[in-house]
Amino acid sequence: MITLEDLILAWRKAKVDLYYSTNPPLLAMADYEDNLLENLENLRECINSDDQEWLTDPKFLGTWTLAPKSISFPKKPKTTEGSKKHSPAEDHTHETTLIFASQDAEWSNHISNGDRPTAEFRLMADCSIDFHVFSALWIMKVGHLFDRTLGENVYGSRLRRTRHDDFNDMALGSFKPYLKPFRDWRDGAIDAMRRALSQGKEVIALTADVSSFYHKLNPAFMLDDEFHQKAGVKLDAAPLAQLNKLFIKALQAWSDKTPLKSGLPVGLPASAIVANAALIELDQFIEQQVVPLYYGRYVDDILLVMHNTSKLSSSAHFWEWIINRDGGNDLLKQENGSIVFHRSYLADSHIAFENNKNKLFILGGTPGTVLINAISEQINQRASEWRSLPDLPDNPGSIATDLLKATNHSGEHADNLRKTDCLTLHRAGFALNLRDYEAFERDLLPEAWQAHRHAFFEAVIDHLLTPVKFFELAQYLPRIIRMATACEDFQHLAKIIEKLDKTIQSVCEQCSLRIKAKEKPDVGFRHGISLWKTHHANVISEAILSALPPRLGRKAQQDWQQNMESHWQRLSEHLRITWLKNRVSKSIRDLQKLHAHLFSHDLAHIPLRFAGLPRELAWQRSIPFRKSLSGVKWLINDATQISEGIEILAEWFKPKLINGIPPGLYFATRPFTLNELYLIAPEPFSNTSLPRLDKVIYALRGFELHADKMPQWDKHQRTLIIPDGEPKARQTIAVSSWETSDSNFTAAAMGKPDPASRRRYQRLNRLINELISRPDHAGYVILPELAIPPKWFLRIAGKLNGRRISLISGVEYLRSGKKHVHNQTWASLTHDGLGFPSLMLYRQDKQKPAFHEERELFRLAGVCLKPAKTWKNDIPPVIQHGDFHFAMLICSELTNIRYRAELRGKIDALFIPEWNSDTDTFNALVESAALDIHAYIIQCNNRRFGDSRIRAPYKDRWKRDLLRVKGGNHDYCITGEIDVQALRKFQSSFRSPNDSFKPVPDGFKTEFGRKVLPLGE
Repeated sequence: MITLEDLILAWRKAKVDLYYSTNPPLLAMADYEDNLLENLENLRECINSDDQEWLTDPKFLGTWTLAPKSISFPKKPKTTEGSKKHSPAEDHTHETTLIFASQDAEWSNHISNGDRPTAEFRLMADCSIDFHVFSALWIMKVGHLFDRTLGENVYGSRLRRTRHDDFNDMALGSFKPYLKPFRDWRDGAIDAMRRALSQGKEVIALTADVSSFYHKLNPAFMLDDEFHQKAGVKLDAAPLAQLNKLFIKALQAWSDKTPLKSGLPVGLPASAIVANAALIELDQFIEQQVVPLYYGRYVDDILLVMHNTSKLSSSAHFWEWIINRDGGNDLLKQENGSIVFHRSYLADSHIAFENNKNKLFILGGTPGTVLINAISEQINQRASEWRSLPDLPDNPGSIATDLLKATNHSGEHADNLRKTDCLTLHRAGFALNLRDYEAFERDLLPEAWQAHRHAFFEAVIDHLLTPVKFFELAQYLPRIIRMATACEDFQHLAKIIEKLDKTIQSVCEQCSLRIKAKEKPDVGFRHGISLWKTHHANVISEAILSALPPRLGRKAQQDWQQNMESHWQRLSEHLRITWLKNRVSKSIRDLQKLHAHLFSHDLAHIPLRFAGLPRELAWQRSIPFRKSLSGVKWLINDATQISEGIEILAEWFKPKLINGIPPGLYFATRPFTLNELYLIAPEPFSNTSLPRLDKVIYALRGFELHADKMPQWDKHQRTLIIPDGEPKARQTIAVSSWETSDSNFTAAAMGKPDPASRRRYQRLNRLINELISRPDHAGYVILPELAIPPKWFLRIAGKLNGRRISLISGVEYLRSGKKHVHNQTWASLTHDGLGFPSLMLYRQDKQKPAFHEERELFRLAGVCLKPAKTWKNDIPPVIQHGDFHFAMLICSELTNIRYRAELRGKIDALFIPEWNSDTDTFNALVESAALDIHAYIIQCNNRRFGDSRIRAPYKDRWKRDLLRVKGGNHDYCITGEIDVQALRKFQSSFRSPNDSFKPVPDGFKTEFGRKVLPLGE
């Protein structure tokens, strides 16, 4: 019997799976969650009943729709010797190729010449929410058993599991993130080829994929006892067998209602489990009989690498060799120029590797190595682009040029006019550009980058919203719509919608239409086009609602009325939910209520968690008023272990939630990260707070924290211990030379937007990108006092974590009420206590303002500096990061002799972020501190004043400044290496040896935890 708790967990997974699908039904999801327990109870009764008519009910199954795939033009017949002769002038005309800079002009030319293009669509599922919940339930109960039998050579669509290899019921979503498995699948083949070639072996490599795999696979095999035996899955328990039977019957009922009359619902998560399972025997055969150097399968895409000992020289010879392996004739056969995988339980399916899609590579010697290196270089270049932070062009006029690339049809970059066969928008390049602009929208105020954004929209209208490019890049359109809406660019939004309508009309009127994998002429295609138009309008309207700012000024409201009101009335006719239609009117306030409704369910463009973060970390213009957020109307079963953690999390929201806990906290699509929880949890590193933090993390993300592996204070509350990998004898430190201007200071002090934010954003991203690209693998990077806005810190820290670099930086003033501000240094430090690479955030307050700082804060804004947290006994905290002990003092705190005295013997290094013009005084302080604290001093000052350095207590004067920089017109980082182990060995002797360091000062005592075996003489 299926319980309500089972379905609650199934909804938890289904909601996340759906949200991250291509076009999630946002309003339908919010509506379902409003009456969650009632809807789940109705579904539970259906599943547990003997009646199975609900499985074929259209309300349960949902429907299907179409998604653009590609548009192609008919190929010109080639001229043969027997064809009609033309005059030389005609021959010349025939041979001349027309090149159009405008794709609209190229399209019109084709149409005027009588070329009727073919628009091909993919058939996609548009299932009900109940079906998605049922799908997630089947994965939890049955599907994970089939996933477990898959070998490690299957990479795509694998389920989330615990460290004990059990399916993780509590994890958000069903599947592992796709990016790392995809890279492992791709890179494994390249590494195998490179190793074999380095040994002087000749290799043969195959890339192949199944044609229209999902559309031609009948899921009935999942009920076959022979298949269960081959897969090694036993559904002995009657409820499991019955649930499996119900789900497969539902899949078949859905496909019967589509034009293809077969296949799996593309877009239903469980379809990927079924598809993976269908090829289990093929995996076993290749691993056991072919025994390749490498075999990897990403759903239906195969990579195979083997030694070419048989000297295979053609595709036919290769497949003949494969089929002749023991058992190969029972699994594979050649049929109509394709390789077909056939089993008795797959009799109603057609799984074919078409030869025109298969590629065979024969590699050997130096040419083979060169080819593999060239492929690797391209992969690394693209990966580097994705790892880097966005770089906004200096000139808005170059945006269209950056988007539009000139290449010839073979992919060669055009370096002259003769080679330019077409101007194209490359999918990967466009995705990268769009990601960058989304980052600008998240991190900058709209007015700071308006010219760049408008240039981007114009380029999209001119180059993307043409029939051919729209079919290639349609999946990105909702993201562009959301960006335009969030930035209140309603005039450009209207232009985009108008051009889009014209593009769709051109496709419908001027193209032959077909559905992929449908061999017979399309019947009733008008209904399919109607479904596509409805689905498309729904996606656009929901994208607008999800991003609509909750507060609009008078000008923005006028822009909406003048440019968007008529478009919205037409789009809203297609909204999925009747009760929502009744609430839609011409009033912008009604639309903002719908946005708040989506925000409450964590389905809006901006995550719900932003409402719980400090104001300085999220633009408040994007967050609805607390009074407009709706609370849950139900209470979920505590047996799920969700409620307790979410109630604790709700207590941490400041200001408090007015209408109760929003449903989007219970079932989050983008939950708080651990770093963000450190920002809002009271005393997150104390032993008393850790159990509460553990409950919150489990409720949000489904994994447990281990107290002995988490960052926490020692028993004296003076040393913060952060587990992080193995001890390192040396640490590489990147010291930045970064400028923050007086105008930045003034804006931060007064709580006003920084007028130079765009330029500052560009400079910072370029600085970090330059550091990430370096091969010397810095462990830490330090920026000066008040260096960056808090909004940018976490994103930059996340990027640096990709290279396992910890970030220490001063952040702009954080306001506390009307009369107080905090001056803090934030340290985002790498952490491995969770079992995977992660970060933890530590914040340290400046305890007292510098004299000039105090005066300027009062003069400019009438505020005074007050620490959010004072130090215990006024002693600077020590951070033990892995085995590296360090402390932080902010600028003028270095002048406090008591602070320096308290740190003697306890630290390996002292980090000092500064904004200090009195470099002469601090020069003496730094030189003295290196000797009296007897540690490495890492000082990072504002570039305007310079003197950033790493100072060491070496005996030889010329060695003491490991690095020292000042001045320059550009921001940069320079790295230096500190030998922590050598310093500890020196300090661990009872009397200082005659070694490379200056003797320890009088009264110096090494902390026990830092002692190591000293050097012998």
